[in-house]
Amino acid sequence: MMFISKFNKLIRNKYIWSGFAFIVILSFVAWQTKTGTRTVEETKDTAGKLDGKPVPADEMRSAYFNSYLYMSLMVGRVLKVTPRVEEALRHMAWRRLIALRGAQEARLSSSPEEVVAAIQQQPFFQEKGQFSHARYVAFVQQFLANLRATENQFEDHIRQEIIMNKARLMLAQATWVAPLEIEEVYHQLYDTFVVSYVKLTRDEIAKTVKVTDAETRTYFEAHTNDFTIPAKMRVKYVTFPFARFLDEGALDEAALRSYYDEHIEEFTTRGTGDLLSARSFEEVEGTLRDQLAREAADTAAGDQAADFEVALAPDRKGQAPSFETVARTAGLTVTTSAIFTLNGTVPGLQVGLDFNKAAFALRPTPDDYFSHPVRGSNACYVLAFDEKIDARVPAYDEVRTEAHRAALEQAGSNKLAQTAETIHQTVANALQHGKTFAQAIRPYRLEVITTDPFAIRTGLDVEDKDTFYELTKKILFLNAGELTAVIPVEGGAVIGHVDSRIIADRTLLASIKNELGQYIRKRREDLAFREWQEYLLTVHKFEDTASKKKPIAEESEEAEPMTDDSPGQSTPAEEEQAD
Repeated sequence: MMFISKFNKLIRNKYIWSGFAFIVILSFVAWQTKTGTRTVEETKDTAGKLDGKPVPADEMRSAYFNSYLYMSLMVGRVLKVTPRVEEALRHMAWRRLIALRGAQEARLSSSPEEVVAAIQQQPFFQEKGQFSHARYVAFVQQFLANLRATENQFEDHIRQEIIMNKARLMLAQATWVAPLEIEEVYHQLYDTFVVSYVKLTRDEIAKTVKVTDAETRTYFEAHTNDFTIPAKMRVKYVTFPFARFLDEGALDEAALRSYYDEHIEEFTTRGTGDLLSARSFEEVEGTLRDQLAREAADTAAGDQAADFEVALAPDRKGQAPSFETVARTAGLTVTTSAIFTLNGTVPGLQVGLDFNKAAFALRPTPDDYFSHPVRGSNACYVLAFDEKIDARVPAYDEVRTEAHRAALEQAGSNKLAQTAETIHQTVANALQHGKTFAQAIRPYRLEVITTDPFAIRTGLDVEDKDTFYELTKKILFLNAGELTAVIPVEGGAVIGHVDSRIIADRTLLASIKNELGQYIRKRREDLAFREWQEYLLTVHKFEDTASKKKPIAEESEEAEPMTDDSPGQSTPAEEEQAD
């Protein structure tokens, strides 16, 4: 048990995994959408074309699975897949696929011996400086099994990572960091700043803004599509409540004990001394009985719903009973829903978007007017088409209030931008005539906030951290006495002024310049690798035929790496340098 506890710690250590995985780590792993491991069928919609030819399904499935496995290894657990994570995984899959093709063209490969060596050299598979087969077996049987991944798939994943790392090293040969760059980053991180700034809030500006009805109508006519009333749906449905099939007495003790033995990890907790201990069967019997009874009821409800669906299907002659007839035969009540939209809630029902999607997929034809069983939180449903109201662009009078609100918001944003630019220009002129920042701002009656001395490397404890962060990103390349541009921030805009900038002592630079140089080089290598992947996708005329998403070249910086050889947490200086 002690070994398992320590092993779980190891696989959850992101810095250890960063040393092993060679590409990127995404910063979205805290999202809590409940999604299981992606199956082969679920990745079919990621297919696309390169050079006008369809990408083989097996190749795309491999790239997607290995991207998913990579991220799961990075976070030490099954990855929660939300729509945003799904999109990012697709990005990663296409990047991986094109990089592997590019590496193949460059005749890069990995031998079985390299794969074995890469696995054996990982710290978490070693004990007393030697590879521990027991640790590796535990990893395969626990972590990989939980991902529904096999040992062979893991080894293939390592093989791909080795090949991609060789491609990265090949590109890295052209990477060079000039001594002046190291010195610039050093001063950005270690110089001491004192900054004064003012913040214009959107709410305060909005109080001075008025919008006439004529201006509102003009706004509406220029943004008609923003006011489109979405399509709406109404369905008939029959319900199969889980409670109707609930029977806790149907489960005997033998079945409960069998489940308990096979899922002992579900009842295991961490005790004193970092040891794992399992709750006894007697302690969990009641909870377990309730859980399995509910699962059985869920299954039974789904089975009856499926039988109901089958009864609705037309025969060979195209004849089929009506929805009401089948419901009456089964002793079920047909209910008509309220009207709802695709992404809205369904009044009176505890259902999710699966219900909405199933409803909007219905068509008034003998084969398509009814749905597959749809699970809600407390019942299964089978739906039938009743009425669909198409989306439409409303008349101005129907949405006058919404249009006025939107026009007012845009007018407020425009006024904020204009006011900020006016103040900025006035302050800039005043500074050139010898006034201080506080003196130049005084006519506008804005509060001037002056910071304590701080270095970017250490930051500063301030109340409005988001505003301060955006401000510090802009002062990195400014000298004392210089003014920032207008900086858009949440809820308004900021204008900053560097009151003083004390140059850091060069003595420390000599001791850390190698570390800084390595970090800059690593970031540059990462950027070169991404640009190489984007170049290959462009040259080979990448076409995603399954999803509408932003171009690969527009992928966000939320995939920036943080590895053991990084000097520390990413700072504004480092982000500016990457740009």
